[in-house]
Amino acid sequence: MRNTVLFCSLICIIYSCDFAIKKHVVDHYYLIAADVVDDLELNYREEEVNNSGTIIDAMVFAIGYNDKYMIVKQHPRTFPNPPDTAKTNYYILPLRKGMNWRTRNGLMGPLTLQQFNDKCKELNIVNIPFRSEFDFSK
Repeated sequence: MRNTVLFCSLICIIYSCDFAIKKHVVDHYYLIAADVVDDLELNYREEEVNNSGTIIDAMVFAIGYNDKYMIVKQHPRTFPNPPDTAKTNYYILPLRKGMNWRTRNGLMGPLTLQQFNDKCKELNIVNIPFRSEFDFSK
């Protein structure tokens, strides 16, 4: 009985938690973090159909998009360690309706800067600036 009460309490706590940082990017894409900016990850959320999950783990620090692609910069982080700011991973995410979690909608990455530049040239991705300043007051 005690274990059942403890388990139910734990489930209630988990489901009542919300993110300290939740910033809408575009469509169903959000930057979220449980506590601090070092936890920032790219997340896909369709709350009306209970479809959500992480696309790119922490620490996402720059992002850009147009109507076809989202580009992302990430310093990899393994909790509880701080982000490895000496390393930058690059990602290219085709923007599509809905989310195929098996392929993450064709997510490309992690890529090195050279691989990223080559893939952008191949896909004709031009003039998408990275944005690294986010207003997390909302």
